[in-house]
Amino acid sequence: MKFQMVNFDNTPENSVNILRDLGQNIDIVAGLFDCAFLTERKCEGLELRRTPIHCAVSIYHRLVGKANLKVEDLHGENFMLIKRGWNEYLDVLRDGLWRDHPEINIIDFDQFTLGAFNQCENSNNVIMIIDAWDNAHPMLKTLPVEWDYTIPYVLLHSPTPSPIVKSFLDAVTHVLDIL
Repeated sequence: MKFQMVNFDNTPENSVNILRDLGQNIDIVAGLFDCAFLTERKCEGLELRRTPIHCAVSIYHRLVGKANLKVEDLHGENFMLIKRGWNEYLDVLRDGLWRDHPEINIIDFDQFTLGAFNQCENSNNVIMIIDAWDNAHPMLKTLPVEWDYTIPYVLLHSPTPSPIVKSFLDAVTHVLDIL
């Protein structure tokens, strides 16, 4: 089995096409999902883990020196969160913040792209991130938050994977069962 990393432009149109056509040019994409996402994109997902939702800030942000954040640290901040309806787990986070912490100003964005991370850094906002994306932007630092919000991190693949991809997914499943 050989792996090849494939770079692609993560535009809304391109990401829809890549996921719809999994198994043609790209076999597996690691990412976030919910059940509606899988149905809409016509793909399947192998959940690797539930990953905590973190925040990222510019290396010049007032919060950058903290080892971890309390949700109250976000009061008065602009918190960038992907638009409602993109993911049920992030909608739960959004609803909890609106209900319990109206002092946090939620700023919607459309998609996780370098542009969104640039916007965060340039505007001195806070953005939702996961630890797997710690190095998504060299001028952002990821900070854990003391809350219980998590999101599934998965390997997205075709509903009818090729034999080699099926073998890989079976091996990953076996390793996850051992852990």
